Amino acid sequence: MTRADPSLSIRLLGPLEIAVAGRPIVVDTRKALAIVALVAGEGRPFARDELAAMFWPEADDEAARGALRRTLSALRTAVGGVGIVTGRAQVALDPAASSVDLAELERLATSSRLADLEAAAALARGPFLAGFALRDSPAFDDWQAARAMRVERTVGDLLDRLADARLDSGDPGGAVDAARRRVDLDPLDEPGQRRLMALLARSGDRGGAIRQYRACVSVLERELGVTPLAETTKLYEAIRDARAELDRGPLADAPAFPPAPGRLPHVGRDAEFASVLRAHESATEDGRVVAVIGEAGIGKSRLVEAVAVAVGAAGGRSLLARAFASEGEIAYGPIVELLRTGLARPDAVARLRGLPVPTLSELARLAPLPDEVMRDLAPRIPTAPAGDWPAARARLLEAVAAALAALTAGPVPGLVAVEDLQWADDASREALAWLARRLAGQPLLLLLTWRPEDLDELGTSFASTIEALPETSAVPLHRLDRPEVERLVASAVAAGSPQLGVDALLAESEGLPLYLVEALAAGTSSAEGPARSVRTLLRERLATVGETAAQVLSAAAVIGRSFHLHLVRGTSGRSEDETITALEELVRRGIVRELEASPEAAFDFAHAKLRDAAYEATSLARRRLLHRRTADLLRVESGSRDDPGRLVQIATHERAAGRDAEAAEAFRQAGIQARAVYANREAGTHFETALALGHSDVAGLQLALGEVRTAQGDYVGAIAALEASAAVAPDDALPAVELRLGRVHARRGDLATAASHLDAAIEPLERRPRDADADLLVRALVERAVVALRARELDRAAASASGALALAERIGDATGAGAGHRILGLVARERGDLDGARTSLGQSLALAEADPDAGAVIAARNALALVEAAAGDHPAAIALLEGALEACRRTGERHLEAAVENNLADQLHAAGRPDEAMAHLKRAVTLFAEVGGRPGELEPEIWKLVAW
Repeated sequence: MTRADPSLSIRLLGPLEIAVAGRPIVVDTRKALAIVALVAGEGRPFARDELAAMFWPEADDEAARGALRRTLSALRTAVGGVGIVTGRAQVALDPAASSVDLAELERLATSSRLADLEAAAALARGPFLAGFALRDSPAFDDWQAARAMRVERTVGDLLDRLADARLDSGDPGGAVDAARRRVDLDPLDEPGQRRLMALLARSGDRGGAIRQYRACVSVLERELGVTPLAETTKLYEAIRDARAELDRGPLADAPAFPPAPGRLPHVGRDAEFASVLRAHESATEDGRVVAVIGEAGIGKSRLVEAVAVAVGAAGGRSLLARAFASEGEIAYGPIVELLRTGLARPDAVARLRGLPVPTLSELARLAPLPDEVMRDLAPRIPTAPAGDWPAARARLLEAVAAALAALTAGPVPGLVAVEDLQWADDASREALAWLARRLAGQPLLLLLTWRPEDLDELGTSFASTIEALPETSAVPLHRLDRPEVERLVASAVAAGSPQLGVDALLAESEGLPLYLVEALAAGTSSAEGPARSVRTLLRERLATVGETAAQVLSAAAVIGRSFHLHLVRGTSGRSEDETITALEELVRRGIVRELEASPEAAFDFAHAKLRDAAYEATSLARRRLLHRRTADLLRVESGSRDDPGRLVQIATHERAAGRDAEAAEAFRQAGIQARAVYANREAGTHFETALALGHSDVAGLQLALGEVRTAQGDYVGAIAALEASAAVAPDDALPAVELRLGRVHARRGDLATAASHLDAAIEPLERRPRDADADLLVRALVERAVVALRARELDRAAASASGALALAERIGDATGAGAGHRILGLVARERGDLDGARTSLGQSLALAEADPDAGAVIAARNALALVEAAAGDHPAAIALLEGALEACRRTGERHLEAAVENNLADQLHAAGRPDEAMAHLKRAVTLFAEVGGRPGELEPEIWKLVAW
């Protein structure tokens, strides 16, 4: 250390060491050490809620905060109250009483003095937190992996500078040592390899330099499936032949690439461009939808790009996303991309504050909200799990629509554009259709593109729905005619391309813009040889890029979507400087484009067919290597481990890399996450894929598949999956399967079969009572009571409900107790015992008031209102229903809102208030049309029991 040793010393480089006055601290939990490492590694205070959520993600808020208090208490005792400041709201280091080796290294590494660089290198005793891990904190694991990558880059830059400084000071041996440490840190960094080879040769160790080259050849072949770059081989040959070129320096001169011709104008799209802008200008009060339709290569992306530029110039805000062929099963993939872009902008927090808390709660299921929003709203955001019923999905779609409107609101209409919807997942299409139908009062242009020839059956249905909306304008794109081709050729010649014959180009391309652009870039036409396909032109164009750029291009193609610098750099294995140089070349050549709307440096292929051509040009063996590297990088990428899109990407790359076991587990996790956001079709596909890849948990996956098919209404398929689960499930897991089989048969209306399965679930649970099974038994008894109530077996319904109530009260399950009281009240109502019904339902309502799921309050009020109505007290019934309606509107329970509106209309009519009754009936019909269903088909007091 460069100053007197303080009381608390924290060493993060190498194995974690925390010492007080030179003596290691002793604690009984690794999470205490991890908290110190996190606060020291980030160099900032952490809110207690942040720490609780990170280190105890599976616990509820109260339990997590309690665990954090106990851990911090043990930590304070271990450090003797020195160096760690644990306030009521946050945890921080005391800079006056602590030292952190990483902070010292980062400070010294910025110096130009050799002594400081030597001191910094001495601190780099190993990888960041080497050997340290937690078993049950994925968020900490993600942070540790991301921080380790940043530390590795810092140390790599430090060692490069140290090698240069030692060489300049006349210490070639020391320079070799620093360069060798640099190569050990990242053996795939070819500039580092070349630096070490040159330094070894200059120090007189020619044989060592040759051995280093051969080691470089081996590691590149093993890890990347490539040979060394030409610069590296050229340096090796100079060393081998003892040529004078060695004196020129360790790095070969950067190759000079010819500049790419300027981008050609957007020819032949003036009318279409004007049509889209007119739609945008007319969306000042009510939003509009524009569908840009055309084949591959027709210019849809160029048109969207031009519109976004025009909207921005007018002061509007745009959110852009696209679907990718490799990600068609990622639930809400393009929607999440839109949200992430908007949430990353500086004013996102201010815009989100205008949204209701329930909307933010739903939004957080899809995309991580800014930390400031989460800290402010976490105590008020409900943590109830996702449900199966239509209102739950409707809440999420409504939240997406509200967020996109808020993030694009401004003085002129905003723009939300999603391209290539022929590849989008069904959940994204549903969200976009929902938004398209709710643009009244929203100053917004929704711009969508797709290729009709590539739409599947569901995609065709989506396209028909969008085109049938009165707010939609369809903009089909045509191929270019002769005058338009002449304009394009003239522009290309003006930009420096050779003159090509218009007739030959028109004949070859048949007016397809993509072919024309590629032929003009190539500078030849079939008049000089046989006609070539678009694929041939694209391959020829890709073949002209430099060696490093070609490797980066292969990595980008394997990634399969738009990509950030760090991901393509890690996948390709090239250094950061090499990757940046390669991307600059690819951008100049028009093969890759930089995404200006992205909050961080991001890139994509100029056209999907370029990506396809680059992928096809990559050997199968190298593809597998690159897929493996991409999967590994995505696993340690910073961000939420529960991101369903990232899980599907990991699974897809693992499968392409031939690692079936890892792919199966990733697909299983992706299915769980898709299920949490109601993307049931995607979830079912993920579970089926995990089974096909040989996942070992057959019983659990078939059970999950049964639940998904139940939610989809595929009851025959659900029963088949649940029976397959039952066939292999261990005895102690069978009651859970029988419970779900009972639910499915009840939904089919087969009450006798449902009762049989529910009895099969209840009998073993009652025979071997265990605390771990108590919650499951409560649910089974409630389901059995509902089936009996529907079958008019009132005695059995009352007995099962009473059993559920007694057990729920014993284990402190307020939700189960409320359900038990509610069924007893419904039984009493059926028997004509209105006083008994009123008492039981009143108790149910009292319990529901404390339930985080507002649906319980709505159901209890609705049931109690029916009792009051049966007693002739219509004003009391109306008051209860009005309270239920307020809860529906406050929490977004639109499906229940429709049913309550319908019941309220009946009560108002019975009370002699026909005009008010008609207004509520119209509202009920409108709501049912929005969320699906018919008036009278939904009984909230029952529905919440079977969905609970």
